[in-house]
Amino acid sequence: MLTQVALQLPGDTACNSENFSRLRAMQASSSVSATALPIPAFNKLTGKRVVLASASPRRAQLLAAVGLTPEIVPSTFEENLPKSEFRDDAAYEYPVETAASKGIEVYHRLSQDVNPPDFVIAADTIVLKDGEILEKPIDKNDALRMLQDLNDGKCEVVTGVALVHPILTAPGYVVRRLTEKATVHFGHSSLELLTAYAESGEGLDRAGAFAIQGLGGLFVRAIEGDWNTVVGFPIYSFFAFLHELAEDGELDV
Repeated sequence: MLTQVALQLPGDTACNSENFSRLRAMQASSSVSATALPIPAFNKLTGKRVVLASASPRRAQLLAAVGLTPEIVPSTFEENLPKSEFRDDAAYEYPVETAASKGIEVYHRLSQDVNPPDFVIAADTIVLKDGEILEKPIDKNDALRMLQDLNDGKCEVVTGVALVHPILTAPGYVVRRLTEKATVHFGHSSLELLTAYAESGEGLDRAGAFAIQGLGGLFVRAIEGDWNTVVGFPIYSFFAFLHELAEDGELDV
């Protein structure tokens, strides 16, 4: 988390507005790395306080790979939206609504900071199998159950992304939403392999109980869609989305 620092000059008890503005720009500029391409979306984010409301190292790594290095402030939202309200086609809205709730929680929490966030990015990923929402398994037995259900079949992986930023009208912020999905096809794996993987614990913090970029890739035969969506953050769609917002002046905060 970004640490607030009070500059003290000789004879002063606190920094003046000019010094604080300089400090804020210095702190926030790290949100866009020197390797980032000089495109409108990155130009709009340079010098801004950009926060990622996620503890997922995978999401941070995916963003860093293309030049965005936001401050990490995990959300405390319990991710307990009632699944009964997201049946059938509405299930595709479940992750983006969870992401929005995460982003709003962090935005509210940080809004009283001396240097409140300019943008909060949040994401959530679920697995859909025959209409059932699969989130993270509760234990290794639950992980094995999910893996057996996915074995020699297919599932949809849906990642929702929310971008929260301030506006002048009530309630003081706006939430932009993006949803992407991909289909994962699984080969046939033995019970011995499925059990060994469940016992490894790798899939315990992954929706659907498998990590496609790790040992869980052993089960995957093919993917339809963006691999990054399955990992947890649809990089292509997100930056296309940012570019569109930048071109429309929606990122001018």
